[in-house]
Amino acid sequence: MTSVTEHFNGTIPGPMLEEERCIRFLESEHPGLVTRFLEKREEGRKGILNKLADSVLRENIDGHYVQSHTVEKKNGITLVDGHPMPWSGIYKNLSTLLLKEYPTYKLVLKPGYGILFPIKKESAFQLVETGAPLWIGESDVWEISSAAELVYWLFRTEDYKNRDKFIEELNNGTVNLTLAYSFHEEWKENIQREAEQIGVRNSLDYVDHKRSTGFSPSLFFEQMVVEGHHLHPGAKTKLGLSYDNVVRYSPEFHQTFPIRLVAVRCKDMVTTDQTFEDYFIDISQKARRELEALGYSSDTYIILPVHPWQYEYEIQVLYKEEIESEAIVLLSETRIPAEATSSFRTLAPKQAGAPVLKLAVNSQMTSTVRSISPQTALNSSVFSLMMEDILQEEPQFSMFIPLNEWAGAAFQSSDSLKSRNLTMLVREAVDEKVGEDEIAIAGMSLYAESPVSGKPVLHEVVDQFADTEKLLPAEASLQFFKDYVEKVLPGYLTLMVKYGVALEGHLQNSVPVFRKGRLCKFFFRDWGGARIYTERLRNQGLQPKFAADSVSVTNQRSDMHNKLYYTVFQNHFGEMICQLVSYSGVNESSFWKVVKSVCEDVLDRLSQQEDIASQVEEDREFLYQGTVMHKSLTKMRLTDSRGYGYNEVPNPLA
Repeated sequence: MTSVTEHFNGTIPGPMLEEERCIRFLESEHPGLVTRFLEKREEGRKGILNKLADSVLRENIDGHYVQSHTVEKKNGITLVDGHPMPWSGIYKNLSTLLLKEYPTYKLVLKPGYGILFPIKKESAFQLVETGAPLWIGESDVWEISSAAELVYWLFRTEDYKNRDKFIEELNNGTVNLTLAYSFHEEWKENIQREAEQIGVRNSLDYVDHKRSTGFSPSLFFEQMVVEGHHLHPGAKTKLGLSYDNVVRYSPEFHQTFPIRLVAVRCKDMVTTDQTFEDYFIDISQKARRELEALGYSSDTYIILPVHPWQYEYEIQVLYKEEIESEAIVLLSETRIPAEATSSFRTLAPKQAGAPVLKLAVNSQMTSTVRSISPQTALNSSVFSLMMEDILQEEPQFSMFIPLNEWAGAAFQSSDSLKSRNLTMLVREAVDEKVGEDEIAIAGMSLYAESPVSGKPVLHEVVDQFADTEKLLPAEASLQFFKDYVEKVLPGYLTLMVKYGVALEGHLQNSVPVFRKGRLCKFFFRDWGGARIYTERLRNQGLQPKFAADSVSVTNQRSDMHNKLYYTVFQNHFGEMICQLVSYSGVNESSFWKVVKSVCEDVLDRLSQQEDIASQVEEDREFLYQGTVMHKSLTKMRLTDSRGYGYNEVPNPLA
């Protein structure tokens, strides 16, 4: 079966041109990987295609989920919406397909053709997992081979003005994923050889064995996620970056590179009480000596870290006037060796005990240009102090630990491009807070494939839990999850119900720490995406002074509710449950019963506090409503929406 693109002589905008550019790059810089790239090309295409197909149905764009026709085969008979299939039009070609008895298929009809989605499984929140979609006409059937092709056949430019730009993003992400697979395969083979030599069979034992050598277990897991965001079809999009820069700076390529430094006149910067220089004293002193050697008075400047890509491609263009007027001085000699964490722009300096640095990057990655607003930079320490105040009032959450941001800075300008692209945050690192017998695992790597065993990392963790507790997989998965939720969910819920603070608690912002498979600490991070319902915060006597126009601050209760529910329940627990169902075969509903039971315990406890009893009931009603809002990641890109878009999905807690 050939692809639609091949059948229509390449007139459909697929990723072929992008792939050719990447092959030319590899031929020049990494010739040994050309063959591997070609071998991984289909896998890269399908990786983004399946994310897109899943999201089209999950988000019910244009009614493609609820208005589609259900096709299934029972006892050798093909049924459409439960009735024998008609034998006219495109249905004639369904008879030529080797449809399986299970699962079902969704057929979306368009004028003159249809798109058939194989549904491998469906989970809570309308999360579907699809196989490769098929294009079906009256005389032909073709397999769709790329995300760009699927967009082309499903959506018209007249309806979605950003369609062609979205296709460009998907093609870029497709090739970046193929490139990542090509490098990852070689890295994985090296890890497997080493694991075999030292006699370990999973990634947990591997990092435990390596930690005595100065190896960072937390960074190992941060860099493990090759596919990126598990729900976003733009997970690998990096517009504006050459393939050379993708390889040099993206976490999955495991490269060390230098953070660059600039000096900015004090009067042109706004900062928190503490700055970068308070945490990097030696390197800042070296930078000041370099500044003075260039003939400047260092007392009138602030030293600021800059992402090396930003330094090379953006700073000298965006701030040309400021450089010419010497408001900004580029420093060339002083640098900080670092590696990327799971986030391209959040870097871990290769210096024992150093905090991590979140730096602005003026490039679109997934849906968003990764600059940093001045409000986010300046709110860093304000939010961290607020969290300290709250957690002092809630000592029962000793295992629910913030990775605080204690310093931030932003360039002062009425030009938003300038104010957002010379910004930075200093955040606490994990390694200094983890014991020798503990392993910190970045949340999104729980669904990544272990390079040692080939299993999802979460399966390795539950294996260890089962061995420790002497349990079979089904019982182990439920007990592991119950222990996890009991330690994590009360913190999130109490912050929202009592204080109006909805953390952006998805897996990307979570770092669970395990000891022998059991959760022993839980770190949460990144304040920029939180939503703070100020009325509840004020009622608890807290009035932090957030920067004006902060998007984190809201007077809409629904903003708080939607933020917590989407990130914690749908993204975080929803993905963990999918992985645990795969691990154990236990029915999904059994895990959601655990979540609801913990919700009830927390809400009942909080309802004893008379001053927040009404808030408890407001949130109970929200948590258990029949449908909830799910973030529409694909529709947001098709429409180029600047705000969040949502669609309603069934609520497993109802």
